[in-house]
Amino acid sequence: HGVCDCGKCRCDGGWSGDACQYPKTCDLTKKQSNQMCKNSQDIICSNAGTCHCGRCKCDNSDGNGLIYGKFCECDDRECIDDETEEICGGHGKCYCGNCYCQAGWHGDKCEFQCDITPWESKQRCTSPDGRVCSNRGICVCGECSCHDVDPTGDWGDIHGDTCECDERDCKPVYDRYSDDFCSGHGQCNCGRCDCKVGWYGKECEHPLSCPLSAEESIKKCQGSSALPCSGR
Repeated sequence: HGVCDCGKCRCDGGWSGDACQYPKTCDLTKKQSNQMCKNSQDIICSNAGTCHCGRCKCDNSDGNGLIYGKFCECDDRECIDDETEEICGGHGKCYCGNCYCQAGWHGDKCEFQCDITPWESKQRCTSPDGRVCSNRGICVCGECSCHDVDPTGDWGDIHGDTCECDERDCKPVYDRYSDDFCSGHGQCNCGRCDCKVGWYGKECEHPLSCPLSAEESIKKCQGSSALPCSGR
């Protein structure tokens, strides 16, 4: 709706705005216009702008252009360091309110410098299977920050120095007979049972006081059935 002249738009008749994106006359009703300006949360222009004929005009009264996006959903003021007043502390780039830091810097606003090399940081974050933070977290200066969601999109209590543990790994040690993990006689630790004193076995199901081994006990309880105590 215009031509670019030395870095600035010269708009055609009937259009205005920095990019000639706003029509001066509108054939939409106010309700139709507002509906087109609502973001995914049903908020008009993310409460950071005004709606003009179905298009959001973001509030940038100081002319810095830090608020932008189709629905004014991006606010790069979130990237300004409170102390230096620089975007991402001068050590990164801001994209839609989030800082992406240069190598050797980290923090919400790239305010912290890492005192180890990127190679050493990666080494510290690498799990025994050779994956950085087990592909379930991000490595920040040699330490893993684990996600709550794994790559499959499932939720899980993910933890460990390299995010190697997931409480869902405890499913194999869930005892449906006692309705508890580790038969109620231990704690699940990264998919393995740490048994209380006096108990042992994969699921802490066998007391040390029993003269039979865990295998002998299960075999005796199975009888001719495929399940211990016939599953009942």
